[in-house]
Amino acid sequence: MNHRQTVTEISKRLPRLKRRDVAEVLEVMTELWLDELAQPGETVTVADLGKLAVEVQTVRSGGAVGQRTVKRVYVRFRPTGKFRQFVLNAYIKEGALE
Repeated sequence: MNHRQTVTEISKRLPRLKRRDVAEVLEVMTELWLDELAQPGETVTVADLGKLAVEVQTVRSGGAVGQRTVKRVYVRFRPTGKFRQFVLNAYIKEGALE
């Protein structure tokens, strides 16, 4: 599901809101989440889905002579138990886990 599809679906469920307003809310939400995730140690938690976090790891690579420091950036998603069960049930229903 992309941005346009999300706006369309929300607009269907909340017909009193204009698509333009829904799109603006999603854009503001995205900006807020990006700002939060750019801060060290911060996370974004979405109810019933999970937690999104960015972790930065400093690693030294190379030998004694050519040693250099590299930063690795990891984006981690930790799903809730509810989300895991929902996905598992969907795959079982489709027979994908057989």
